[in-house]
Amino acid sequence: MERILAPLTGLRMWGLGREADVLIVQFGERRQVEGSAVGAYTLRVACAWRLAGPTALLVASGDLFTPADENADLETFDWDVRGASWWDVRMDDVGRVLEQPVTITTFLADSYGGIRLVATGGIELEIFPNSSPSPHVETEFWRLVRAGDAEDYVTVGTTGIELVQPT
Repeated sequence: MERILAPLTGLRMWGLGREADVLIVQFGERRQVEGSAVGAYTLRVACAWRLAGPTALLVASGDLFTPADENADLETFDWDVRGASWWDVRMDDVGRVLEQPVTITTFLADSYGGIRLVATGGIELEIFPNSSPSPHVETEFWRLVRAGDAEDYVTVGTTGIELVQPT
């Protein structure tokens, strides 16, 4: 795990967003890939996570299922509509926090695929897998993609760590 995460040390964290219920985080210098701005590395998180500041949680994965509108019906609001969830509202605020350079200074990893990325300004991104292995379903917790001509990536899930490199 150290070899996987070590390249993030010293890189700026930016570009937090989401695709459906997956958190997307960019690291390193911006580059254009297929018309989109991406970092040298992209982290795609599909399990539980939280982003904390020095004194409070800034945004967390559970915010996706809380409506942004206090009058919305909890049972019927559509979390997948951009701006409908508390996650979207909080991400806008986090975007302003990340306008100041936030750089990864160190990381911690556990033996279950959980990681904590520690950054300047008291910012920490913690990822914690929250499902156990089953014999009939594989679950991907997170993926770290390195941008380039041919992307390679590492996935961490219920089946362990897998490095995928193009041939």
